[in-house]
Amino acid sequence: MKKTFFIILLAAVFMPLSAFENHDWITEFDWALSDGRDIADPSARSSQVDWIGFRTPIAAFHKFHIPSDSVLYQVRLRNEMFYFVYQTEEEKNIFFPLEKTFFKTPLNFEFNNDFSVLLLTRNGRFFTRQERVTKLINSEYPLIGIWGRLPVLTEYGLVNHSDCLYYLEIERDIPGYAVRNGTYLFKQTGDKVFESISSFPDGRMRLEIKSQTEIILTPLFTLPDEKGWVAPLRMRCSLYNPRFSREDY
Repeated sequence: MKKTFFIILLAAVFMPLSAFENHDWITEFDWALSDGRDIADPSARSSQVDWIGFRTPIAAFHKFHIPSDSVLYQVRLRNEMFYFVYQTEEEKNIFFPLEKTFFKTPLNFEFNNDFSVLLLTRNGRFFTRQERVTKLINSEYPLIGIWGRLPVLTEYGLVNHSDCLYYLEIERDIPGYAVRNGTYLFKQTGDKVFESISSFPDGRMRLEIKSQTEIILTPLFTLPDEKGWVAPLRMRCSLYNPRFSREDY
């Protein structure tokens, strides 16, 4: 079975280029991230780091599908993670997660005290209570702003999700880099180029498909040096794909 699995997977990776025109093939594999500082600065090659085994950050692409009338929010947890939730026209008091992310269960929410308190429940049970930190910015979308306190300081921003095609899930912190883990939503801007749609400056990045096995992820923001390297990352197609059942190999 192991031999059969690798034959099938390699065949999929090296299909003719014409089979990859819509780019949906990127969702079929996991992608291992590696140090790409030398892409922008060749002198950085001597200081590059290699992440080995379980230390290697892994990412996966998914097709983006939510109801067309949904309101989509990008959420920043502290300064460490991004993810998305959405409301539908029929169920305006429920946060739904994107289909394939770490946040699996919808949350019910309500506002108290003139939109100054946010109450969240899950499966009918109390989940958390957060007080507004920033002023009310938009009365039509009162969720926008910062809520809570450390270690659960949460910021919500409104996102225009029209024409977005894929979202990228980075499953763990990337050692040394300013790029955070979490979820990023992408819109196509060129033949093989995508840019993220983000409510926050440090959530903006560009994807360039270089080949059937390599994608370059480049931050489109700046941060102080002590926040980590603001530099490109290589994404390479991983032959070991956790989304395949272990019974397959």
